[in-house]
Amino acid sequence: MDIAKSFSYVFEDEAWISKMLIGGLIFLIPVIGQITVAGYSYKVAQNVARGVERPLPDWGEFGEALVRGFLGGLISLVYALPAALISGILVAVSVGTAAAADRARSGAGVAFAGAILCLVPVIIVLSLICAVAALAAVARYLATDDIGQAFKFGEVFASLRSSIGAWVLLLVLTILAGFVGGLGLIACGLGVLFTSFYAQCVIGHGLGQTIRQLGLGQPAAPPAGYGPPPGYSA
Repeated sequence: MDIAKSFSYVFEDEAWISKMLIGGLIFLIPVIGQITVAGYSYKVAQNVARGVERPLPDWGEFGEALVRGFLGGLISLVYALPAALISGILVAVSVGTAAAADRARSGAGVAFAGAILCLVPVIIVLSLICAVAALAAVARYLATDDIGQAFKFGEVFASLRSSIGAWVLLLVLTILAGFVGGLGLIACGLGVLFTSFYAQCVIGHGLGQTIRQLGLGQPAAPPAGYGPPPGYSA
């Protein structure tokens, strides 16, 4: 993956200023705006995966962007559920342990704090696994325009196992882009609207690169030795 390209390609578009301004203003709309911006970034990913020279789409297909962003968010939500459920169970168990210690007058505060500290690494690892799986699932959806592909869990996790480096690199890019997106808040309040939109475009480009790199959505190559049937003479 060309990480530098993901951060610089936006400025290669001759209309990048107007597209960024529109994107930042749309991001201002509660909930709907964020979903639409996510859908826009997914279109960027599709353009990059398909080799479009200027991958920033024109603003105009708001309905399609909204639907695409909603479906991508739904996929991410489904893949986040295991980590959320397991984390909730672990926290509930730790609270129960602390309560039992309190009844036994055996240092409830220490027991509770120790239980929570032990759970933090587990929760972080679970969250990272689910985040990477969600990226792989969304990538399959974007590569095929078929949301059903995102829920072929066996194939999604097989892709993770076979190309874990590419997916981890994409996750790193996502984290870096999120950091850049937050700089607008530090620099100038409302600037976060535009840096957040820019961050989504960066993520979209990285996602598109990964789709293209791994050949997602492309027909599998025929096995070695496969070819047309031999000809027969009359």
